[in-house]
Amino acid sequence: MVDFSLPRESIETVVGPLSEEQAVLLTAYGQAILRASRQINVVSRRSLGSLGEHFVDSAAMLSFADPCQGSLGDLGSGAGFPGVVVAIMRPEASVTVVDSRRSKIVFLKDVKRRLGLENVTVVHGRVEELRGHMQFGLVVARALGSTKAVLASCLRLVAPGGELVLFKGPLWGDEIEGVRVVAAQEGAEIVRTRTITLPGLDRATTFVAFHVKQTTDE
Repeated sequence: MVDFSLPRESIETVVGPLSEEQAVLLTAYGQAILRASRQINVVSRRSLGSLGEHFVDSAAMLSFADPCQGSLGDLGSGAGFPGVVVAIMRPEASVTVVDSRRSKIVFLKDVKRRLGLENVTVVHGRVEELRGHMQFGLVVARALGSTKAVLASCLRLVAPGGELVLFKGPLWGDEIEGVRVVAAQEGAEIVRTRTITLPGLDRATTFVAFHVKQTTDE
C-alpha cells in the first residue's frame, strides 16, 4: 500500500507557511485519496506514487490568482485538485467543485464531510450543461483536456469581470493562437501567464489567466 507524506516544504516554498491545522487537513485529504483508491479510481494508478505533486501544483495556483475576492469554481475537479487544496489553504474562500463522474462526486462529498469543509460545495454535472445555472468570480480548470474544445464552456461560467485560470504544460505555446481566437469570440482575452517551477519536482506549470469583459447595458 502506497503511503502519503505531505510535501509541506515544497508547498510552503510557493505559498508561504501552513498552519498546523492546514497541514493536518491536507494530510488527511491525501490519506483519504489513498483509502478510496482501494475501491475506485480516484486518481490514476500511476499518480498514486507521486500524489504529492498534485498538492504542490494546486497550491502553486495560489501564488498566481486570488480566490478570496469572490466564489471559485473548480471545473472537472476529479479527486478535488485544486479545489479541495484551495479550500483548506484559503478557508475564507467559497469553493465549488464540479465533476461529471458520480464516483468522484461521492468521494468529494465524503471528503467535505470528514474534513468539515464548510466552504466547499460539491456539484454533479457536465461543464457545458451548467451555463445559466451558476457563475463564479474565478474559474479554474486543471485537467479538462484540449483547451480549444472546453474553453468556451469554461468562460461561460465566469462572471463578467472575472477570470478563468488554466493549468498548462510545456506544449502550451502550440495552442496559444487558436485559443486567443476562441477567447475573443467569448468576450475574453489572455491577460497574464506565469510559469512556476514546482519545488522538489522536475517540472513546471504554466498558469494562464483569461479576463472576461464586463457587459454593458444598452
